[in-house]
Amino acid sequence: MSKDLNYYMSLNYPIECYGGEHEIGDAFLAIYTDFDIKASCEDPEEAKAIAKEYLKEHIAKALESGEELPKPGEGVRFKEHRRALAAYRAKDYETAKAIWEVEAKFKNDQAMTNLGLLYLKGEGVEKDFSKAKEWFEKASLYDNPSANYNLAQMYQGAIGVAEDVEKAIEYFRRAVAYNHQLASFRLGLLLLKDRTNIEYVKEGFESMLRAAKSGHAMAKIQMGGVDRVINSNATENAVFRNKSVDAQLEVVKDAIERYIRPILVKDGGDILLIDYKTDPNIEIRLAYQGSCAGCSLAATSTYDLILNTLMQVIDEKIEVYVI
Repeated sequence: MSKDLNYYMSLNYPIECYGGEHEIGDAFLAIYTDFDIKASCEDPEEAKAIAKEYLKEHIAKALESGEELPKPGEGVRFKEHRRALAAYRAKDYETAKAIWEVEAKFKNDQAMTNLGLLYLKGEGVEKDFSKAKEWFEKASLYDNPSANYNLAQMYQGAIGVAEDVEKAIEYFRRAVAYNHQLASFRLGLLLLKDRTNIEYVKEGFESMLRAAKSGHAMAKIQMGGVDRVINSNATENAVFRNKSVDAQLEVVKDAIERYIRPILVKDGGDILLIDYKTDPNIEIRLAYQGSCAGCSLAATSTYDLILNTLMQVIDEKIEVYVI
């Protein structure tokens, strides 16, 4: 796609909307943070729509004059951001550090995070975990996902701090909230380590599935069913699908008890039904327990056994995920 006006308008530039007051009542201010483009209106959606029109005008003028435009999330000082990254890639850490220190004064949370990484890795500076943590914590105040991920890693691995698994989990969660792929995988591993806490297992499963669906290689190995393509032409089991959700769930539980669990128990394992969803599609989530827990069984015949059993009970048009 050519980088014309339509291209830039198709990008997901971050927009923030704030409520406030003026002399005639409530008002909302919408801001495109990468451009400092603002619009206000008594209706928040209308404020955003007006701001979008202003953005379109700004981009059209920039393209006409040959100006550079930021990528989504780069911010209004994006040229400095790019200059720092170019210096870092050239291993000119001194220049990168100097730029990021200036940018940090402008409340650039990614610059703060990058400074933390310099001290964490000892690139161009003496390795200093305390300073790394300090910069990550500053960026974390702005919910920077990379900063939260690195803080989680520090607490999980006792890197310059005392090991604190609960803090690690909390920082991983904050990074996952912003779709940080590595955090999703790490949080999944942490929460699925002890499969006796059902709430942790459910959250860990969701996190690992998110990582797997986003393409994380190790998460895909852990999670069975991610790459399976459903046969859209398969015939649906109308008798099963016309049952109530509770009645469907009883059938699924019975199939697990009679055909799946006995085979796993023979080898010292077990299986836990985590969730059963029917909207938009029938989706069954299962977790191995006992000797099976933690094994990379995504591509084994065990998953095939589970899938084939449930397809026979229901039909081929189901999603089955097993970890």
